[in-house]
Amino acid sequence: MLNKLPQNETLADRAYKEMKKAILQGTFMPGDPLPEESIASMLGISRTPLRKAINQLAFDGLVELETGKKARVANFTEEDLQHFIRLREVLEVFAAEQAVPFVTDEFLQKLEQTCIGQMEAIQKNDYYTYIELDSQFHVLIAEVTQNPKLKDFVEQISNQLLRFLVLSRTIEESADEALVEHQQIIQALADRDVAKAGATMRKHIQSVERRAKMKPRGNDE
Repeated sequence: MLNKLPQNETLADRAYKEMKKAILQGTFMPGDPLPEESIASMLGISRTPLRKAINQLAFDGLVELETGKKARVANFTEEDLQHFIRLREVLEVFAAEQAVPFVTDEFLQKLEQTCIGQMEAIQKNDYYTYIELDSQFHVLIAEVTQNPKLKDFVEQISNQLLRFLVLSRTIEESADEALVEHQQIIQALADRDVAKAGATMRKHIQSVERRAKMKPRGNDE
């Protein structure tokens, strides 16, 4: 179910966040239709802000739009995973290297705060907050390069991969290891070491690929 939206916030933005959460958590599964009338009713809004939210989700690659057909949650295959991993490896290694000249104490503190938030989310078994902060960590690194297109691409790809990790049910088993890797990236950036920043980010992305292929415990299929 979707929660009704508070009326004191921008409805399109709030609808976007609520629907994105439902997609990333697997409430809406790949291929599920997104009928405007029923979703607008669940959210307590009109179709106009809902359509804006759906268009933003389509831009993010989370929703598929076809002329004359209902919007659907975008499908995600193993082949998609490989494509996104390869793109992420190129773009995020580049982002980490490009970020080094822009590193400040304030920037490092922001990255540390995301890690603290992720640690707290793990302790609470709140893995949606965990993946939101995971995406924020990577977007912050791309954003500090002052290349807005790089930031947009990193955010889109991050959303797709996090959705795959949720659907594959590997987040719980991989969260602690990924957090250690984030700390290693922060240290490389703090050292202002371009080569090390790129190498630690590459190692992290390769580990994400390995973890995405893990078979969750308790799954005998």
